[in-house]
Amino acid sequence: RFPSGGGFSNVFPRAQFQQEAVSGYLKKFPPGYAPNIFNASGRAFPDVSANGCALRLTSGSEGTSASAPTFASILSAVNDARLALGKKPVGWINPAIYSSTFNGAFNDITNGSNPNCGTQGFLAKPGWDPVTGLGTPNFPKLLARWLLLP
Repeated sequence: RFPSGGGFSNVFPRAQFQQEAVSGYLKKFPPGYAPNIFNASGRAFPDVSANGCALRLTSGSEGTSASAPTFASILSAVNDARLALGKKPVGWINPAIYSSTFNGAFNDITNGSNPNCGTQGFLAKPGWDPVTGLGTPNFPKLLARWLLLP
């Protein structure tokens, strides 16, 4: 079992680039919680995931403290490959990863939940979900897609 945080912001509105993916989740798999439990129009998170458990870190951290640098290292390798071809680094990835170019570039996690607030939480389902986002990175697929872009 791996813990996961995720859900919907009560402060920030949903980003346009994630509108289709998140609306699809809410339509296909409505959580059934009252508006005081979650804000269905809020910025949805996470965008992506990485396994942050059982990694050896000098800080002794797990979870996001391990997942974020893991994902960043993958993007560093992508940038290295792009720079070697005379291309620019990828920069802010969020609008791109929600585009059709990146369909299938993540390992879609479809089992699990993130219980909290006295509920079973949200469920991991096909496509974007508030447990694992678009999924975990598949480096060969991500690299191939990033290298196709200018």
